[in-house]
Amino acid sequence: MRRVILMFTSLALVGSACSGGSGHASPTTSAALGPNPDVVPLVITADYVNAVFKVLNHLDGDVTRSLVADRKVTPQDGAILRAIYNDPLYQEEVKIAGETLRSDMSVFRRPPGDRITTVENLVDTSPQCIFVATHSDYSQVAFHPTSSAISEFWMLTPKQAGADPNDTNPTPWALGFNASYKTLTSIPDQCGAH
Repeated sequence: MRRVILMFTSLALVGSACSGGSGHASPTTSAALGPNPDVVPLVITADYVNAVFKVLNHLDGDVTRSLVADRKVTPQDGAILRAIYNDPLYQEEVKIAGETLRSDMSVFRRPPGDRITTVENLVDTSPQCIFVATHSDYSQVAFHPTSSAISEFWMLTPKQAGADPNDTNPTPWALGFNASYKTLTSIPDQCGAH
């Protein structure tokens, strides 16, 4: 959500509990389907993290589609955001959802598609934290998205206990930190700070 509204206002983008029920098991993988994003594999790969992003981005896209259609933040939107964003990023996302409603809604496709986030570098991976450098494509979300960030980073950590009581997010992960820059930038591994 934040990535969409800030992208159009030209602002710079800036941010463990155990998950319920997910453990270390061999994920179901096939050449056609790819890694199972719902199960933490023994070895976390870029393909696995891309699969997780696909799920999280679709849920985030559901909130964007709802905002565009309903012109308000519904309780369901808040529940979806809670399911995919850990604190403190969750609070920022709720705020940004409201800001989206005050922005120029004509920039969004009807209906908006999903952001596509692709891992460029696995910086740190463990069952408790994933920190990656990525690239995001917003062309399915908006008609004329501004140029993408040159440097983009995400941290994924296990979903916070009680954050997703309806299992809206089937993965064991939630987004806990995001930073994007319009110039080539490196930042410290956020898993080490977590």
